[in-house]
Amino acid sequence: MTRKKPHFLIDAFYESKFKDNLFVIKAGGKVVEDMRALGELMADIHQLTLHGIRVLLIYGAGKRLDDAAATRDIPIRKHEGRRITDASMLELMKESVGGTLCLSITEAMTRAGIDGLSLNAVPADWLRVVPRAKQPVDFGFVGDVESVEPRPLHRLLKATPFIACACLAMTPQGQTLNINADTIATALAVGAQAQKLIFLSDVDGVQINGRTADIITSEEIPAHLKSGQVTGGMAIKLQNCLQALDGGVRRVHLISGLRPHALKVEIYESVSPGTMLFREAERQSYLNEIAAQTLIEGRG
Repeated sequence: MTRKKPHFLIDAFYESKFKDNLFVIKAGGKVVEDMRALGELMADIHQLTLHGIRVLLIYGAGKRLDDAAATRDIPIRKHEGRRITDASMLELMKESVGGTLCLSITEAMTRAGIDGLSLNAVPADWLRVVPRAKQPVDFGFVGDVESVEPRPLHRLLKATPFIACACLAMTPQGQTLNINADTIATALAVGAQAQKLIFLSDVDGVQINGRTADIITSEEIPAHLKSGQVTGGMAIKLQNCLQALDGGVRRVHLISGLRPHALKVEIYESVSPGTMLFREAERQSYLNEIAAQTLIEGRG
């Protein structure tokens, strides 16, 4: 019978593999608004930081924002899955996402024992954002990312291993804008050259031919999009994945953040229920890592 290796050997393996790397995690509203899922996410992030990994969490709005809008008779309008943010919706986002939800994140960090920062908006010196053009669709107070300045982020990550940011950002003139959390996470992952970009939503990866794909390479993404099998929000995510991989991010993960300790399973297990994406040139490196991981865990 194969004996399992001691925990300190496994910990040493992960520290040598990931130490000093940056992981960018995007968590959807359904994940951060679920107290169990949020608590487990923070516990998993705490473990990552103990292994010397720097973590940036970007989170978006979900049902809580929609419920608050309904209570105040603020119309919920979207175009192709993207929220239209008029003045009333922007004020509600400041209160709900930049206020209440940000405080919930801080509380969960405290309970998990995380040494980190919780910010109610992305600092203006990280991203240069501009209001989105009013044509062909007027999205209101929604912004687009023009460029990324990674140095202030890296400086802050030298002082703390974890930063959480809501999906709000500022123009150079100080105007608050709503920016899609996937867009922010992708832009910062590319700009800061993160090792991993992890999307946590309420679904398990990418469905291809009726099953969750284990691996998708960047070279395969255009064909999957063209086939029509991947549509809606997942199609947008795949486009972000392609942008990230083309921009130098080594691995992208799409997983359900509602699964128990989803992040821990994705990072520390050789096989997970989600989808991993990388460039074809990375395939052999990935297979070598899996072989080493299996050996060190005593399963070989």
